[in-house]
Amino acid sequence: MESWNPYLDTQFSFDRPGVLAQAGVLDTSARQVLGSAIGHYRARTVRPQMQYFDCDLQFPEPLRIHKVLPGSLCIVQVLGGQWLHKVDGRLNHYTPGTPHVLGLSESMEAVDQLPAGSHARMAGLRIDGQYLRELAEEDPTLQPLLALLDDGIHFSELRRGRALGTLLERLYQSPYQGALERLHQESLSLALLVELAANLRGGPAAAPRVARGQLDLAHEARRQLDANLAEPPGSQALARQLRVGETTLRRAFQQVFGQSMLQYVRQQRMELARTLLRQRKWQVAQIAYRLGYANPANFNHAYKAYFGHPPGAEC
Repeated sequence: MESWNPYLDTQFSFDRPGVLAQAGVLDTSARQVLGSAIGHYRARTVRPQMQYFDCDLQFPEPLRIHKVLPGSLCIVQVLGGQWLHKVDGRLNHYTPGTPHVLGLSESMEAVDQLPAGSHARMAGLRIDGQYLRELAEEDPTLQPLLALLDDGIHFSELRRGRALGTLLERLYQSPYQGALERLHQESLSLALLVELAANLRGGPAAAPRVARGQLDLAHEARRQLDANLAEPPGSQALARQLRVGETTLRRAFQQVFGQSMLQYVRQQRMELARTLLRQRKWQVAQIAYRLGYANPANFNHAYKAYFGHPPGAEC
């Protein structure tokens, strides 16, 4: 059975030239991987058939990656440097600072090729075509995305995609680790799809009224999040636990509380952290670990970003 994505989940950081063919970036479907790189790359499946990736790489020698891309949708923004490739013989250039979409209706050969001395810093999301169709069937607001999977290749620059670009930059600059990083990536990846559909539609959808069932659902979701702040469940797992569709859950929570589940978790963790700090019973590092941060430095950064001062100022 053909894999929906030739790119493997992996992560590396090279402080000297590393051979890309040995870095575990692509599976055995890759026809050819030539070149080396300095810098970082990471790719993670944020949910089945949906993979987030980013990189900041220097290429000291010519880069060439020959692969087969299955039917899928890719949302990409080059944050710095350059990127281009050929798909089915068609050359596509990515304009730095602008989101782009690449939709393929079926498997096609693709070649990434850059000269020696090139640099690429970018972030993106890959989604399996069939999975996207299933999401659109569940949530009609995502129907505009299916036009990107029509016969052949769809490649376009989204000049009015500032919100999409902001989401990709937030994904790239995520200060989180562990469970919260996973939740952050999953939430913003889904937000990318919703925002892209709105962009293609020409504007945001009208906000629905909050029904009683949505109110109960949102409050139960909040209760579950409050009980697991250190390791909050992902939206998919929480929706499964509550026996509703994930889109229904996210929409209900946003409508009732005026913020996403990710924003709510961040807010509650920061407020709890401030309470614990003011009690002066624990060190900053102990509180960081208690709240699920693997690295106290990330906690310090998140706390300062939220309150405007470091946690040590509370002690």
